[in-house]
Amino acid sequence: MNVGDRVRWYLMATTNFELHAPHWHGNTVLIQQMRTDVATLLTMGMLVADMVPDNPGTWLLHCHVGAHLRAGMQALYTVEPKQPDKLVSSRQ
Repeated sequence: MNVGDRVRWYLMATTNFELHAPHWHGNTVLIQQMRTDVATLLTMGMLVADMVPDNPGTWLLHCHVGAHLRAGMQALYTVEPKQPDKLVSSRQ
């Protein structure tokens, strides 16, 4: 993704009747009209998180539940700097 892109994250919890707390480092998301960097995902729950990243870099996305983090419930996501608009040539 690039700075300024519209990114939609779909999250779902389906295992062992556990709770999850997904946390995005470096950027925030909008969930139900609330800006945050951490969410609550209930047992068998689903949520949609919208992001317009403004902070380039490689960032961690992980679950804040300690046992889940220790078991490897984490990933990296990369935000590239904003790409310049392509110039349109109008030669005639």
